[in-house]
Amino acid sequence: MAYLKEDGSLDIERINSLPLREFMDAMADLTQEQVQEYLSKLPIDESNEPMVATKVDWPIEEEWVDAKEFRNNQRKKYGIK
Repeated sequence: MAYLKEDGSLDIERINSLPLREFMDAMADLTQEQVQEYLSKLPIDESNEPMVATKVDWPIEEEWVDAKEFRNNQRKKYGIK
């Protein structure tokens, strides 16, 4: 099913308001030109590319918590076996 306005352009608002499964089906049905039109009309704060990880130089090791130790301490604290 094509999500088009009367003038033949994509109805972006309607596509974006679809539930996820229907949105994915609608995007799969679009032609390459329609996908390019959709991506070109995304707001500037929305990305059309995947997120890229950035390496930072923070001493994360100091903030790690041993989950088993924490769980055991909570069990002792609240009297749970």
